[in-house]
Amino acid sequence: MITLVAKLKAKPGKEALLAEELIKQAKEVRDKEKECLMFIPHVSIDKPAEMVLFEKYADQEAFRIHFETPHFKAVAQKFDELLDGQIEVIKLNELV
Repeated sequence: MITLVAKLKAKPGKEALLAEELIKQAKEVRDKEKECLMFIPHVSIDKPAEMVLFEKYADQEAFRIHFETPHFKAVAQKFDELLDGQIEVIKLNELV
């Protein structure tokens, strides 16, 4: 299994829009990507511009396919408008 932790920071004034996009993305992923076992967006309690995604994929192929889906490509087109800086990504393999 592949686990991904992605940290995103919204541009000032774009926090609600980014949160809305991540919520929509989560629904699309859950409905359409059966090999995605977890896709849960979170927002920082102390820093509402910071959001974190916890994602888990059955294997490397499922992870690869995620980036080719229409719903991912649609949200990725909005990153320049919504994000302050680059997405920080940690890619992990489960030990157990």
